[in-house]
Amino acid sequence: MPFLFFVLKSLTNYIKKSIIFASMKSFFFTVLFLSLGQILFSQRKIDSMLLEDGIDSKKSMIITFHGAEQIVPPIHLKGKVAKANYVYQQLVSQTERTQTKIVDFLQSQHIPYQTFYIVNAIKIEASPVIAAQIAKFSEVSYIIEDSPVKSLTPELYRDENGARATEWGINKVRAPEVWALGYQGQNIVIGGQDTGYEWQDLALKLKYRGWNGVDSSHAFNWHDAIEAIDVHNTGNNPCGLNIPYPCDDNNHGTHTMGTMVGDDGVGNQIGVAPNAKWIGCRNMERGWGTLSTYLECFEWFLAPYPYGNPSGANPSMMPHVINNSWGCPTDEGCNASNFAILDAAVNNLRNAGCVVVVSAGNSGSACSTVNTPAAIYEGSFSVGATNSSDAIASFSSRGAVTIDGSNRIKPNVSAPGVGVRSCIRGPGYASYNGTSMAGPHVAGVVALLINANPSLDGDVDRIEHIIEQTAIHLTSTQNCNGTNGTSIPNNTFGFGRVDALAAVQMSSISSYAPYVILPADIWISNPTQGLVMTDANSTKHRITVNNSGQLQITLNATVSSGSTKVQSGSVQCSNSATGIVLTAPNGSLWRLSIDVSGNITATAAVLNNKYLNLGGDLNIATPSKGLVIKDASNHCHLINVSTLGQLITIPSPNCP
Repeated sequence: MPFLFFVLKSLTNYIKKSIIFASMKSFFFTVLFLSLGQILFSQRKIDSMLLEDGIDSKKSMIITFHGAEQIVPPIHLKGKVAKANYVYQQLVSQTERTQTKIVDFLQSQHIPYQTFYIVNAIKIEASPVIAAQIAKFSEVSYIIEDSPVKSLTPELYRDENGARATEWGINKVRAPEVWALGYQGQNIVIGGQDTGYEWQDLALKLKYRGWNGVDSSHAFNWHDAIEAIDVHNTGNNPCGLNIPYPCDDNNHGTHTMGTMVGDDGVGNQIGVAPNAKWIGCRNMERGWGTLSTYLECFEWFLAPYPYGNPSGANPSMMPHVINNSWGCPTDEGCNASNFAILDAAVNNLRNAGCVVVVSAGNSGSACSTVNTPAAIYEGSFSVGATNSSDAIASFSSRGAVTIDGSNRIKPNVSAPGVGVRSCIRGPGYASYNGTSMAGPHVAGVVALLINANPSLDGDVDRIEHIIEQTAIHLTSTQNCNGTNGTSIPNNTFGFGRVDALAAVQMSSISSYAPYVILPADIWISNPTQGLVMTDANSTKHRITVNNSGQLQITLNATVSSGSTKVQSGSVQCSNSATGIVLTAPNGSLWRLSIDVSGNITATAAVLNNKYLNLGGDLNIATPSKGLVIKDASNHCHLINVSTLGQLITIPSPNCP
């Protein structure tokens, strides 16, 4: 229907032109129908939204290409620097292979363009006729509208100036207890893409990576993707456009960054990770952005570069985690035709080793209201909002995600998002409500976790898994899309409200001491017995093996009589060739092992010459204690069990 409307509208315009310009009738007739023919031929590659305003109207559009891939680093690459460099190089190479012909065409037509590598795309402003010509190229996959995207506007709760103690949300996620262990986010970099940031605010200035205490350097630390006034806004932007230093034109960004790292040193402890550093990208013009401004920021985070110098991109400057408190609903331009482009950007940044935290949205309380990019994506770590009583906020969006047909459970976790006090422009402080306030709490927890165990740097899957498995379980009476609200995870809270202390304790080598060292195999000869581990709630879980070597975990296990108990300590295998050997029902033997990626498995075993035969369980009796196994490269991995009965494997920076 949109295309038929476009054709009729174009014909009507032609008839009007024919009456006015009778002497040029034949010329216009020929040009019009040749143009319409081109567009009709190429329509399957062109977003219908680009065809609504007439044949000669110019629109901002994004050209996407065939052959674009999500780059996953080889398993031997560890850490965000190695992963980011690999992903960056592969993506740039990919775009160079596929974009050349289109770039040559655009240059021949004197059409300005902006290339992207993070999603293999090119932004242009052109007419449908030009789009039709570009669509003829075999390399082109689809041409979509550069649609507007909007921040998740928070509700102003109250203005609050004047110093006071640590904010309730910071206490609720138990950040001060992590600080007491010596972890406040040191050496961790948090990125934010939002309405900008008031970098000289007292709560933020000392935390900015571009400030050394004496001088500022914004290269690699700030990027502005805003080059024009958005069509939804009027008047001049209070910060200006394409500026070389951080500025916030809205307050939203400054408030979110305060919750991540803010502390003015005189009593306003508003940030979860007050010793982390931050960098920022402005992707919205007073609350409104487009696909291209978001893509530009995603790309800049993967390989930051100095102002005006993209050739100076440096993947080693990528942050450990970024916060995204924005959404793009269908009535503002995001739809099935362009969901994939932001999904690819999220996944490529994630695969480069950066955790992508996204606010779930403020469209609750119905089911399936997590319905906008980027919260809907599998690769996004989506966050719902809770109040001081751990109840879900009425506005917090719920899963499951149905808009893309996935029915995936969202959010992943929840965090404080009601009456959250943080810094704003002015300077000053204000309390806001919104999942925009919840997401920054989680980004801060990520910083604390990597600070506590630097071996988690760049290991996005494991970081997310630890935070999910250590969250405080919260349930709901609301059942959504076949998932009961009493299940964990559920579509209201996800896995629950984040707990920074529990996450750090599970991932920290210091929590596992003291150790019982195993110089030889421990053989559990009874197939009904196994390794028993104790979770944070003091519930015991038995790990056994089936005839195929697959691990089986039994919740609420009862330790058998005659078992060997390890009290107040962990167990460490002295090398990769020794360990705990389990017996399957058919009598086959399987040794608990760890591969170089940190995945725990059971491998077919032959007992060493020296071994200890246990008829009963090996019972690690104390919560937070676990098992330490070495992989073939002699690197240690910590193994513990969550309250959901999930084995969590964590790399250790050094063996005890």
